[in-house]
Amino acid sequence: MLQTISNNNKDLTINSVIQCNEDNNSPHWFESKSIIGKYELSKQYASICQQHRQQKKWVLFINPDESSLEQLSTIHGVDISKVLCVNVKVKQGSTKQEETLINLNIEQIKNVLCRGNCSAVILSNAMLKQDEIVELNTCAIQGETQCIVLKTVTKSIDKKQNFKLH
Repeated sequence: MLQTISNNNKDLTINSVIQCNEDNNSPHWFESKSIIGKYELSKQYASICQQHRQQKKWVLFINPDESSLEQLSTIHGVDISKVLCVNVKVKQGSTKQEETLINLNIEQIKNVLCRGNCSAVILSNAMLKQDEIVELNTCAIQGETQCIVLKTVTKSIDKKQNFKLH
């Protein structure tokens, strides 16, 4: 368990949270993935839904890409009767980058994770601080609810930019 990790640890990264889970041979309750393109995102959505279909609990998408979500049933054959979607409103006057990375109400997400009513909570393009990552991981473990952060990146023609995917 991650109860021994201090929330004040500034050096903690998402990878170290995931590594702690791997070291304890526990399920991956918190994951973060970079996705390139809408088709890859749609495949990731479908994979998550298929992985959790036997649990007969909700799969909650927060700020999902609508076009990728629509492909769940039509292309990937996913039963969407157990899929919930929540969209966070963007403040007026937000920049393009702020619209892409939404700052979510972390307390509400922690409550959802702790309750255990969902088998998975998928956060799309969320801005999370290190201490929030630790808190989400702890709540995901407590509620036995997988928390997945998906960040959509675009391929750049600029050769100076390299994206490393896991």
